[in-house]
Amino acid sequence: MRGASLFGSFVFVSSLALGSCGPPPPPGYCAGPVCGCSGGDNCVLDCPAAGCDAECHDVSNCDAGCGDMCNLSCHNNSNCDLECGDACSVDCESVSNCEVACGADCAVDCRNLSNCDVVMISGEASCEGVGSCEIRCALPDGSTEPASDCGDGRFSCPVGSC
Repeated sequence: MRGASLFGSFVFVSSLALGSCGPPPPPGYCAGPVCGCSGGDNCVLDCPAAGCDAECHDVSNCDAGCGDMCNLSCHNNSNCDLECGDACSVDCESVSNCEVACGADCAVDCRNLSNCDVVMISGEASCEGVGSCEIRCALPDGSTEPASDCGDGRFSCPVGSC
């Protein structure tokens, strides 16, 4: 009985040490609030904890999500499909396509992309060296509208908030 109790304690302590990022399939990893993928065809990361840091690089496709106040980075990939909660920071660089869905007070930076497509409740996005940059503001009824163009590749939501 004592062995079962020790094993149960070990499993509980191990789960606490791993944090709240779920273990992604290879080539990904999570260690506490830090998740990442590099190399390989597809990367799927899910780190719903507040303050998580997740990074995908040098993979064909990256599908990553995180909770509030997190940081997502996707670079040197073909496609990035990213989702985060409120007050998150997203960085897409040197990828073909980057799609971002985020909540309120987002900061999204797209650099050296073919396509950058962002839907946010509020925040700012910037596009530098991007072929097609489409930034949209999410409205309470579920529809979207184009973000305010603040100039120099900067966009802002809600509309009129430059």
